[in-house]
This record gives sequence, structure tokens and C-alpha cells, in this order.
Amino acid sequence: MKRVIVYGDIHGCLDELKALREKLQIQKNDIEISVGDILNKGPYLGHDMIRYVQEHHISVIMGNNEAKAAKHYLKYRKEGVSFLETLRPFESATALSLREDDYLFLKELPYFMKVKNLTILHGGILPGMELDKLDAAGKKEITLIRYVDKALNPIPWSDQKNRFRFWSEIYEGYEGFIVAGHHPFPEPKVDKYAMDIDTGCVYGGKLTAAVFEVNKNKIDTKRVKLVSQKAKHDYWHEYLHGVGNEEA
Repeated sequence: MKRVIVYGDIHGCLDELKALREKLQIQKNDIEISVGDILNKGPYLGHDMIRYVQEHHISVIMGNNEAKAAKHYLKYRKEGVSFLETLRPFESATALSLREDDYLFLKELPYFMKVKNLTILHGGILPGMELDKLDAAGKKEITLIRYVDKALNPIPWSDQKNRFRFWSEIYEGYEGFIVAGHHPFPEPKVDKYAMDIDTGCVYGGKLTAAVFEVNKNKIDTKRVKLVSQKAKHDYWHEYLHGVGNEEA
């Protein structure tokens, strides 16, 4: 039976992705999709990550780190090395690793993908948002949404005081069952109509895949199988030397 396999935030943790794919015993007819943020922070650079997903036909959703990497690469090509000095170390390393075809790949990534009754995006969705009608600002927003305040407005990572609900707790299912990432949890956060499968691999957690079976014209979202691969290291602290509590 065909499977749809969705990977949480990889962030350069290519060894864990390879180990997880071996554990899943990937078959030719499997559909593999990343929720985005395959780049930055981890041990493997952007060019290596892009080549791997291309060679293994893994679809990638636009994450905030892909969007930033494309923007940084373009500015670096226009402004030169001086621009790299304005970036954090892992961002400049990513920009330096990219080639022109990598940039073109990133620029064309979709902000969401629908496979029958399943929807994959990076961050989240707010009440009233319609994915097919998003403008440029709306597309950027769905890569960044995490928690909302009591007025149901999205708030940044750092604003823990005003956290009211996580977006998936108030989502009502009108865009299908959503699988997303962006905000790391110790375990996958599973709600009625959505789940977040970023389990913080780059921070020493684990890389998680949500595995769905395709039965005729529908995906069984009630019987999802969650499979994880433990991180080899806490890469964020080892490789970035304690760069602080950044927007993930």
C-alpha cells in the first residue's frame, strides 16, 4: 500500500534523516515530504541538504529557513562578502554553500502541499485563512505561526507571557488534516485536525516522521504512525557555540 511520509524539521541533520529513512524501509511508491527547514543550524550545509532531497525525490515545503537562505544568497551575490558579516555564523555558512541552482530550487518551493485530504505546511494557520488565497504576506505568515494570544493574533517565539493557545488547538479542519513543524516539542503534538512533528532534532531531540497509508482516494489520518530517530548530538550548542534562544 502506498504511504505518505512527512518529516519534521531536519535543520541539516542529514545523518538522522538517512537513519530514519532506513528505519522506515522506504519503498519506490512512497511519497516523501518535508515540512521545511531542512537548512541551517545543523552539521550539514544547505547545498548538501538540497542535493540529498533532490536525489531522493523528497518534496520540500517552504520553511522560514529556506525563505531566509534564498534571500541571503541573493543579497550576498549582489553585495559581496560584506553582507555575510551582518549574518549569524550558520546563516553565512549556508549562503556560502549555495549554488545558483540551489537558489532557484529554494525560490520555487511551495508554501503548502495537499495530498488528498492531507495538507502539509511549515508553521501553522489562523482562523479564516484560506491557503489558496494567500498573498505574499500570508504565505510568509504560515511559515512562522506558533502560538496565538487571547485575541487569536500570532505572537513571536520570545513572547511566552502572552501565549494562549497553540495554533493547532484552534484549527477546525477546513483545509484538511494538517501536518506541520516549526515549533519544537519533546514529542509530536497531535490535535484533532493537525499535528506538529518538529521534535527538535538539531537541539538534541529527535527527527520524527508521520507515516500515513493511502487507501483508495483517502488518507487515513486517524491511524498515523509516528517514527523517530534520536539525534546523535545537541548540534545547536556544539556547532553554534551557544548562540542563544533564536527563532527556530
